[in-house]
Amino acid sequence: MRCFLILFLWAGLLHAAEEPATLPTNDINLATALRLAGANHLDIETARVSLQTARAQYADTRRKFFPWLTVGTSYHRTAGNLQDIPGNVTEESKNNYQAGLGVAAELRIGEVIYQNLSAKQRAKAAEHEVDAARNQSVAQVTQAYFRLLRAQASLQVSQQSRVLAGDYETQLSAAVKAGVAFEADQLRAQVQTFRHDLMIRKTQEDVETASAKLCEMLRLPNGLKLRGDTGELTPLTYISPESSMTSLVTTALNRRPELRSREAMLAAARTDAEGTRKAPWYPDVTVRGFVGGFGGGFNSHTGNFDDVADGVIGIGWRVGPGGLFDRQRSATADSLADKESVLVEKTRQRITREVLESVAAVRSLRDRIAISEKLLAAAEKAYALTRERGKQGIGGVLETLRSEEDLSFARLAYFDLVTESNIAQTQLRYAMGTP
Repeated sequence: MRCFLILFLWAGLLHAAEEPATLPTNDINLATALRLAGANHLDIETARVSLQTARAQYADTRRKFFPWLTVGTSYHRTAGNLQDIPGNVTEESKNNYQAGLGVAAELRIGEVIYQNLSAKQRAKAAEHEVDAARNQSVAQVTQAYFRLLRAQASLQVSQQSRVLAGDYETQLSAAVKAGVAFEADQLRAQVQTFRHDLMIRKTQEDVETASAKLCEMLRLPNGLKLRGDTGELTPLTYISPESSMTSLVTTALNRRPELRSREAMLAAARTDAEGTRKAPWYPDVTVRGFVGGFGGGFNSHTGNFDDVADGVIGIGWRVGPGGLFDRQRSATADSLADKESVLVEKTRQRITREVLESVAAVRSLRDRIAISEKLLAAAEKAYALTRERGKQGIGGVLETLRSEEDLSFARLAYFDLVTESNIAQTQLRYAMGTP
């Protein structure tokens, strides 16, 4: 019954009138829109850049485990008074130079370990943010696409109503000229026609606005006139609203990447807090070495150049700020972890609310569409009977105009409800975290 009603509606609308041709239009369907959303949406691109940054920071923390090398040469010249170890001050003139390979490493073992663990968690959070951005962009583009279809359907309904009103006005005009109808009746019909003209112009604006919004989301050229496949404006069911509310919420909490991202950030914050207490107990290691040649002597003497090797290894612990017994640093890290914990709980509550709201909307719109189908069938039949009565000279002008208004309202209401139902289904799918 529902499929037949939809096909009947679209057949009537397409037969009634065609949209005025202005600039060339570009056809698009839902599958194409979603494909473009995955490739072009700016929110996804922003999340990808954030992921690249997080991965680069994680790689940078791992590099801190490795020493660095220096290759080069140096020259040192001294002239003037110098003090020797016993305390004597003498005038000296000397120089030295060296060339070779140096190795250095200053490793705060505990800090590097915990920074590495924390950066790894933040990279995971960024990965989940990419998934979240992708899911959100799919939902937004789907909703924008259905709003474009609704605007197109409203335009076609208005055009069809304009045709019906124009035909009736023409009939009344002929009757007035024949002296069998009042001129006031013709004017009433003319007023109805002008009202439809106003509605057509407004719905044309709505179509262009919806097209521009979809172009913006898909990063398509400005001024591109998109037109959707109106055959796709049918009630969709991604997720059955009859499912258990508990199971829906549980599934959403297990799937939503936003929650996974916040949990990863919480893990990173807790790692940072743990690091402020445990990392200082790991020793700081300093390693320096040099292999090369060294030479020089009195005044500008450049001889005595020969092999030289030098190395230093040091182990120590930092006490105070940034090290052992830095309670303030630990308290700050703990407070940040507590803040992340609150954000995780807020995300859980938000996801639960979104699921409950989406299910309520889907259930309500399903029932309202069923009522709208009955309303539309009654309006179609009432209009047909009224026109038949008018042809027999029984019905009045106001009765005919009112039945035409009821029919136009029923058609617009039906397509509005189908659009809102599909948007609600899309929102429920997003709330469930379905890819």
